[in-house]
Amino acid sequence: MRLFAKLRGMLSATSVEPEVLHDWRARILSTILMFIAVLGALTAVPSVWLALRNELWAIAWIDIVALAWVMILWRRKSLPYRFRAWNLLALIYLLGVWFLMHIGPVSQIYLMAFPVMAALLLGLRPALLALVMNALTLMSLGYLANADLHVPGFETRPFVEWVVITINFVFINAIITISCAVLLNQLERSLERQLVISHSLAQGQEDLKRVNEELQRTASALNRLAYFDELTGLPNRRMLMDRLGQALAAARRSPMSGVLLYMDLDRFKNVNDARGHAAGDALLLAVAQRLGSLMREEDTVARLGGDEFVILSTHPAQEHDSDARAARVVASKVREAFEQPFILDGQPYSASASIGVVVLGPAPQSTENLLRNADTAMYRAKAAGRNRVAFFEAAMQQEVEAQLALESELALAIDQEQLALHLQSQVDATGTVVGVEVLLRWTHPLHGAVAPARFIPIAEESSLILRLGHWVLQQACHTQRQLLAAGHAISVSLNVSPRQFHQADFVEQVLAVLERSGARADLLVFEVTEGLLLENLEHTIPRMDALAACGIRFSVDDFGTGYSSLAYLKRLPLHELKIDRSFIQDTPHDPGDTAIVEMILSMAQHLGLKVVAEGVETRAQADFLAARGCHAMQGFFYSHPQALDAWLRVTHRSSSLFGPL
Repeated sequence: MRLFAKLRGMLSATSVEPEVLHDWRARILSTILMFIAVLGALTAVPSVWLALRNELWAIAWIDIVALAWVMILWRRKSLPYRFRAWNLLALIYLLGVWFLMHIGPVSQIYLMAFPVMAALLLGLRPALLALVMNALTLMSLGYLANADLHVPGFETRPFVEWVVITINFVFINAIITISCAVLLNQLERSLERQLVISHSLAQGQEDLKRVNEELQRTASALNRLAYFDELTGLPNRRMLMDRLGQALAAARRSPMSGVLLYMDLDRFKNVNDARGHAAGDALLLAVAQRLGSLMREEDTVARLGGDEFVILSTHPAQEHDSDARAARVVASKVREAFEQPFILDGQPYSASASIGVVVLGPAPQSTENLLRNADTAMYRAKAAGRNRVAFFEAAMQQEVEAQLALESELALAIDQEQLALHLQSQVDATGTVVGVEVLLRWTHPLHGAVAPARFIPIAEESSLILRLGHWVLQQACHTQRQLLAAGHAISVSLNVSPRQFHQADFVEQVLAVLERSGARADLLVFEVTEGLLLENLEHTIPRMDALAACGIRFSVDDFGTGYSSLAYLKRLPLHELKIDRSFIQDTPHDPGDTAIVEMILSMAQHLGLKVVAEGVETRAQADFLAARGCHAMQGFFYSHPQALDAWLRVTHRSSSLFGPL
């Protein structure tokens, strides 16, 4: 059964290795020898014992020799296959001959197995030879030795009797042998066919894999051709319209808003005419790369064709009047991206773009109409003189034009001395002035005083904040010199914007201003936000350490409103915390704000930091802060921001503003 199980296993295998096809007869031989050795050992022991007990020495020796012979053939697998096979066949044949001569009928079992095993192990021809040998053996040895085989009715004619025995034996033996040979031949052919099929399937799988890979590459190439621009790799019009449709659907389902910018490069034709289309393509590619690096990952930067680009940027919905500001921030970023020249073949080339803007909202809108409106706004920007931003909605356009006008006027204000610094006192618990904060004021020649809340955000959104911050630093140092000359050796605090602080040469700029002005670094306090401190902290720390080494101190402005992580307090060279006015205005009547203020004061005390409370406007607030050890207070309760001359006049009247609290 195990032999046929092995054959069935070989036939049912999904693939046949070449060595299986060549060695399957050897596997069968090894299996047969194993069975003969095991079963022979189980039967030989009692057989030998019985033979010895009955003094049948020949039978005992035959069993022992036969078992040893089989054992050697089974264990010595290194012997050639045909040698092992013929030895096994010889053993079976000799056993059959011996039993024929000494025992009689049992010999037919061995003699019948001889050609069958030959067919199984060596094929049809050796099996036919074995049949012939069986016939000759039966006729010669059986007749001559008068073996104990008889056919009723032929007792008086022994020769005819052995002819009948031989014919019948050989007939049955031939049927079994040939059937076995044919069956084994079919098995071998099946194995060969299976091998061919397995190789074909394996080859087919490889071919199918290659076809699939080729189809995937083709599909990817078709997808890129269908949805991406070939030159820049940006999404094309089809992809843009799909994403714009998704953004509109999202805006209808949830409070989402967004902005669509339609850009056209100004005088792009001049590049193609002057430098050739290769240079024009290089410029388009450079613009695409710069715009792609400028926007967020979730934004879409697309090229519609020619020199036209579109940006789709979505964000959480805001109030309608702040949508214009959000759109203007994006448009300003894009305009700033064009301020740096593009390098074409190693040569710088300045380029600008006219930008049309449409705001996405919850109202029903179609993708085609939005794109057409943005295109219309872009042409309006071109008509206005190029390098402009135009909004499709009239109200927003007016607001943006006013903002742009204010931005231009602010740039002039820096040069025309329309700006000034006002001082607001910081006092301690006794009412003594211990410092001042310089606050920027703008007096417009036509519109009068412009609120800082109006022009500071404009400066923050543009590069003007860098010029403005540098001017404030210079003026703060000059103010400090004047205060020192008037006998006021107090600290001067000024706000430093994140963009100003993160300039590569900010430390060098500060040191240069200090050297030129002669101001004392130890009396300067830079007020920075928590966001600035946590942005790229590993670069912020060395920069702050370099300035602190010169004597400049740092204050965290609006403390408590930005971030919950306070780990930076231990890592940075901070001097003071400035409690935001939103916590002071309801103190001491609001338990929540009161608890927050007390916590900040306690934490600062343990960390060795000074605390300044801003927005102090009542006596109750001042008394509460003084009682809890607040180092300095600032607000309208003590003084409004004043020009330096006015501040000096007020301060000279007495040594303190309010006397002991």
